[in-house]
Amino acid sequence: MEHKEHHKREALFLIVFLLIFSVVFILALANLKRGIPIFGIGLSYIIEDTIILVLSAIAMVKVSWHIAFC
Repeated sequence: MEHKEHHKREALFLIVFLLIFSVVFILALANLKRGIPIFGIGLSYIIEDTIILVLSAIAMVKVSWHIAFC
């Protein structure tokens, strides 16, 4: 496998991850506004949705950083 093709596949894989994290972020934000939890794991909906928002935002920044600089 060519080195350039490997980077192309890696970038595509990371872009898919970025889209997935974006969808999770949007769902968490919408559920926070509606007052319902995403997973219903026993925490308050505010805590659960906020944790998911923060973690997905961090993941989007990390994936974007990796796409841009690696």
